[in-house]
Amino acid sequence: MRCVHLDFHTSPAIDGIGSQFNKEEFTQILKDASVDLITVFAKCHHGYTYYPSRVAQMHPGLKFNLLKEEIDAIHAAGAKAPIYITMGWSKKDADEHPEWRHIDFNTKKPIGVQGEVTDPDAPLAEGGWVCLCPLGDYAEHLKAITREVCESFDVSDGVFFDICFISDNCVCDSCRAGMIKEALDPDNIWDARKYYSAHHIEMMKTLTGIVHEYSKDAPVFYNGGANMNRTEYHPYQTHYELEDLPTAWGGYDLMPLRAKFFEKYGKHFLGMTGKFHHSWGEFGGFKDKEALRYECADMLSVGASISVGDHLHPMGFLDKATYSVIGHAFDYVKKIEKYCENTRAYTDLAIWLSHSYNADMGASKLLQNMHLEYDVVGLDDDLSKYKCIILPDRVRLTDEEKKAIVDFAQKGTVIASFESVFDELGIQKLSVSDYTSDFIKCDLDEFTTPFLSYSKAMRTSSDGEVLADVYEPYFNRTLNHFCGHKNTPYKTEPADYPALVKCGNVLYFAHPVFEAYYGSGNYVLEKYVTQAIESVYSKAIVTEELPSCARVRLRRSLDGEFLALHLLYAPPVNRGNVCLLPDFPKLHDVKVTLTVDRKVTSAVSEPDGEKIPFEQCGDKVTLSLPPFRLHTLITLK
Repeated sequence: MRCVHLDFHTSPAIDGIGSQFNKEEFTQILKDASVDLITVFAKCHHGYTYYPSRVAQMHPGLKFNLLKEEIDAIHAAGAKAPIYITMGWSKKDADEHPEWRHIDFNTKKPIGVQGEVTDPDAPLAEGGWVCLCPLGDYAEHLKAITREVCESFDVSDGVFFDICFISDNCVCDSCRAGMIKEALDPDNIWDARKYYSAHHIEMMKTLTGIVHEYSKDAPVFYNGGANMNRTEYHPYQTHYELEDLPTAWGGYDLMPLRAKFFEKYGKHFLGMTGKFHHSWGEFGGFKDKEALRYECADMLSVGASISVGDHLHPMGFLDKATYSVIGHAFDYVKKIEKYCENTRAYTDLAIWLSHSYNADMGASKLLQNMHLEYDVVGLDDDLSKYKCIILPDRVRLTDEEKKAIVDFAQKGTVIASFESVFDELGIQKLSVSDYTSDFIKCDLDEFTTPFLSYSKAMRTSSDGEVLADVYEPYFNRTLNHFCGHKNTPYKTEPADYPALVKCGNVLYFAHPVFEAYYGSGNYVLEKYVTQAIESVYSKAIVTEELPSCARVRLRRSLDGEFLALHLLYAPPVNRGNVCLLPDFPKLHDVKVTLTVDRKVTSAVSEPDGEKIPFEQCGDKVTLSLPPFRLHTLITLK
């Protein structure tokens, strides 16, 4: 539950590697910080190993088997020590074997090379790695080093392969020859993609097979293979590690969406953040300890274990300030983790992903702002337990999937937008509007005039009830036709197609409202979508006196013993080029009403054991919460 991913990408220009490693101190720091797993390095992106190797070169500045000493120190702390092996980035290998480099289909150039290097002493920004193709001859090297690691160390704690899926194609000489051998055309992008994915899957099977020869139950993870859009790689992971550094990419709302997607596989998964102010390898960069505690509580609230990224100093010592921050967060995790393990989201609302980032993120963010819990579902899920399924903006369904949605709509509510609707739901798509952006008018409190949609609409036809109208602009804004500074105003008469229509149990938005919301964050657009959802879906979670950027998660223990209600609050702000959490104000007078399927006899704040006053009327339980800051967890039995 309390893991650290300890990077150690160390330049050959640095000498004395590991010279200040102290086993007893290393062990004690991990104990004090309550770390129960820490990943350590066999081979890094610079291409060197941290143990004596016959297959590769040990770091020239290292004089002893550092990896062995680290593993011994970690085990002495009562923690596990998975072993890291780089795959897609290895500078030494890229320099010595240019034929191993990953070649892009479109450019026919190596990925990661930013033109010819004219001044090797010019300042280098973040990164700087050249990508390798883990197939062909380089694959033999990967097999050899994997076997060597398994022979040299106990790998029962696991193996972590990194940078495994750089692209979706490669046309290096080895891949081209392989494609020709299999009667595929290396000059056809679809054949190149087919070969790439098939042989990466074979590579995963082979390397996992090697590891399991030595330890049949060892966890094995291929980083990059926890991409929601690359489902072909998901079956070949023993678990998932969801790498989302909120101050570097994705913000604080990406990991929860990914967690809900991967949770349904039923495998163990971790959320991965970093101790850094920004991103990986930031020596001397620190995160506010309360921000890290928030992130850890956030991961627990979606059923994830926790991994915090760090980077070991070249001299081999753990940074005490870093582990003071990590320890502060992990101390809290230890106190509440038993209420978070083996739980699932408790909800009657679901999203069917479009696998369009902005649409899915917009839907997720909006539901979280509404304080609603949700699942991510697909064809293999039991849809009958849900009251409402949302199809955001660009969902494309097979005939079998369409039938499942139509069957669901006989009793449940379907909310679709833009391209996601289809004829069998009673709404026919005609064409996409010619206007780049238009306006919407509906009964929306004080906003009785048309408001900007921040997107274009789908023209549709149906016999449904029109709930909002499209108002078109006079013309698209061009050099020859424009009006004012920003966008063309609307015509005074509505268009002949609706913005929002209800047809039976189907509610349809003609605009890509979720990606428009994700892109604009517009208050009126949010109000429009929220009001429409609430008109057809009775919220299972209702809150009072809780800010919109608070997060509410309701989970059920798998044995049914309790429900766990998580509330988190820390308003993100932009400081410099980073979105972070600097403030953790206390909330007062918060009430939460939950729809439940049981008689509740107790509500207790964990871990302090304080009883929370509540009232139950039928299937509605209303809790009056005491003041709290950052995170509170209430168990209901």
